[in-house]
Amino acid sequence: MPENNSQYDVIVIGAGVAGLYQLYKLRQLKLKVLVIEAGDNVGGTWYWNRYPGARFDSESWSYGYSFSRELFEEWDWPEHFAAQPDTLRYLNYVADKFDLRRDINFNRRVKAALFNEKTNFWTVRTDTNESFEARFLITAMGPLSAFTLPNIEGRETFEGPAYHTARWPHEKVDFSGKRVGIIGTGACAIQTIQTIAKDVAHLTVFQRSPNWAAPLNNSAITEAEQKQIKQDFEKIFEQCKKTVACFIHDPDPRSTTDLTPEEREAFWEQRYKEPGFGIWIGNLKDILVDEEANR
Repeated sequence: MPENNSQYDVIVIGAGVAGLYQLYKLRQLKLKVLVIEAGDNVGGTWYWNRYPGARFDSESWSYGYSFSRELFEEWDWPEHFAAQPDTLRYLNYVADKFDLRRDINFNRRVKAALFNEKTNFWTVRTDTNESFEARFLITAMGPLSAFTLPNIEGRETFEGPAYHTARWPHEKVDFSGKRVGIIGTGACAIQTIQTIAKDVAHLTVFQRSPNWAAPLNNSAITEAEQKQIKQDFEKIFEQCKKTVACFIHDPDPRSTTDLTPEEREAFWEQRYKEPGFGIWIGNLKDILVDEEANR
């Protein structure tokens, strides 16, 4: 826990992937930093989202930090698309390796952040009745940190156990022999459905709009692959810097009309069988912007 001093150079909200990186980089600039985190440990998304089947949908070794080659070579991802427990374990390892926790206040939520235009300082207040000041304020909460519950009549009086994927219990939930209903077919729901379906007595999925998902084609990382990944440190992140979405994939430069129907079919079959986001981000360049290309 940081020293009991209310004034800082920078305050960062959130101790997830981005918040930890900000703390590391700001320390390098010799700045006095405070991170405020709602949870009781680091991890952000991977701390809160512990639902069955939660895992990466981008390659593990491209998702990890690129600021330290030593860290990259020390850490062995067990799978090409790591499960939530492995990702949380990685972020705790990073926090320990770089002694990040000493500048993080856990179990606190920011209630207000006010900027004083006369002093050019932020005043940040928490739900623990603390007040801190800083010249700079960085919000590292991510775009999906505020979860919502369905506005369904009777939800509040439902007497059975109910869970939200964004606030899953830390202890394991046993669905064996249970009748389970899942609302939605987004990414979290799809991962949960395919994981618990084998255990439940009956599973009902409530879906407003049909969704489409490709197989992840995940696999364990072999010893030879692990060695190659370590060797490709610079190559991996140089590729990520060049692509439109900062993944290892980039759109194919061709349009759908540049290929014959047979060539398109072969191309899409190849993408479908490949792991990861290739079928989405590595598709033909007009597939995400031209309705005709999707017919």
